[in-house]
Order: sequence, then C-alpha cells, then structure tokens
Amino acid sequence: MGIERRISIRRILSGAVVVLACAGFSFAAQGKSSATVSIAPTPEQYAVQPQPLTASQCAQCHTGPFQGLKDSGGKHQFACQNCHNVFHAYSPRKGNYDAIMPKCASCHEAPHGAKITDCLTCHSNPHTPRKIAVTLQIANFCYDCHGTVRKQLDTFPSKHTKVACVTCHTSHGFKPSCFTCHKPHVKEQTVAQCLQCHPVHQPRNIVFAKETPSTTCSTCHGKIVTKLSKGTSKHAALTCVTCHKGKHRVIPQCTDCHGKPHNASFHEKVPRCLSCHIDVHDLPVMK
Repeated sequence: MGIERRISIRRILSGAVVVLACAGFSFAAQGKSSATVSIAPTPEQYAVQPQPLTASQCAQCHTGPFQGLKDSGGKHQFACQNCHNVFHAYSPRKGNYDAIMPKCASCHEAPHGAKITDCLTCHSNPHTPRKIAVTLQIANFCYDCHGTVRKQLDTFPSKHTKVACVTCHTSHGFKPSCFTCHKPHVKEQTVAQCLQCHPVHQPRNIVFAKETPSTTCSTCHGKIVTKLSKGTSKHAALTCVTCHKGKHRVIPQCTDCHGKPHNASFHEKVPRCLSCHIDVHDLPVMK
C-alpha cells in the first residue's frame, strides 16, 4: 500500500471520530434540556378573567358581517356572542361548519307559519336579515302575510291589481318610487304628494284627510283652485275637501250646506241652484 493512500485513510478515520464525538455531545445536551430559548414565565397575565369581545372588536377581523349588521341588521343588531357561542373552531378536515354555526330555530319558531320554514332561502345572510331577494317562494306566498294588500287590490280594482307584486317590489320590503312607472302631474311633484291622493294598493280610491290643503288639489285642478282663491264669496275661504267631503269626484249638493234659503214658491219655480249661481267656484257677492 502506498504512503499517499495510507495518509488518506487516516484522514477519513479522523474525520469520522470527530463527527461521532460531536453527535455524542449533541445527544448529551438534548438529554439535559430541549429548549433552545429561555423565556421567563409571566403568570400575572393569566390572573384576570378575560371579558367578551365587543361587536366593534370582532369587526376588526370580521368587517363584512359587522357592516351588514350596521346597514341592514334589523333586530339582529346585538352582541355577536348572543348567536355565536363557539369561536375559531372550524376545521377543514372535520368539515364542521354546520355544527358550529348558530341555528335560526334557537331564537325563531316558524315566524311565517308552517308553509315557509327554510329560513336561508330568503334570509340568505343572517347578518343582513332585512335584505331579502324576491325568490319564487316569496312570490307564491306574498298574501299569506300581506292579506290586507290583497283585499285592497281586489276591492278597488285598478291596473295595480293586474300587476305581480315582484314587478314593483323587486326585493322584500323595497318600496319603489311612483315615478318609476308614472309621470308626475306637475313639475317637481313628490312621491309624498302622490300618496296623499293615491293609496298604492287602491290608487283609484282617492280619499283626502280633513286637513288636506287646496294646494294638493291644485296639482291637477290648478285653474279651479286659482279661481276659487281669487273669489270674493265665502266659498273662497273654504278648502276643497270642505265641500267635496274628502273623497275624489264627490259632487256635493248646495242643500247639504245651505238648505233651501229661498221661499218655497221660488224653489218650486227654480229647483236647480246652479240656474242662477252658475259657478260655485266664483260666486257673485250680494250687495
């Protein structure tokens, strides 16, 4: 065996001894302690009882649910813990999402009757319970809850009677503007002015409150209201609903207020008051 080869073997053996020695020291060190960093314990941190998180604290991570509750939470605007008793326990391996999520039945007992029991079909997001898409199920059962509306539509037929609810109410609780379908009578007319005359579900049954001002009537009957207001008779001081009894197209009789002011023979000869008093909105003043 050559000298160079013997030197190489000795070097390999020496290296193996060094490796084995280092390994021995490492195992000995692990036997004493497995910690590589020394951290002083602080038990005082655990001497207090933690308080439940507030909704705003939950929102630091769960911004979407918080914003939904803020904007459309309805009666669900309360502490998160009232529904959520288990936190951060979802495991993809276990697939336990349904098990840890709160159940509607924990608080609600068939609020819409026995026919509508699948809550999430309509209330798809429990954090926005007031945002309800008009599904086929809702469209089929509108009148189970809104029976009064059905009665109004049937009792006072109009074009609204022939229209499906979802045509106007594109989401549950949504109230459209009258001007989505109808043109205003006058410029700058408001929806509130529309509703003073036309109840939505019985638009042809026009009834006015006793305090309805004549300016409301002027929306359609401007010339008559102007003539009446410029008159000099006692009629000029009256509102339209005084004579028209708060109902559209009611034409009063003069005798309703005035009786028969002339003698009997005169009334026999002239039975119709308007033969003389030609325009009730612009009566002459007796001198």
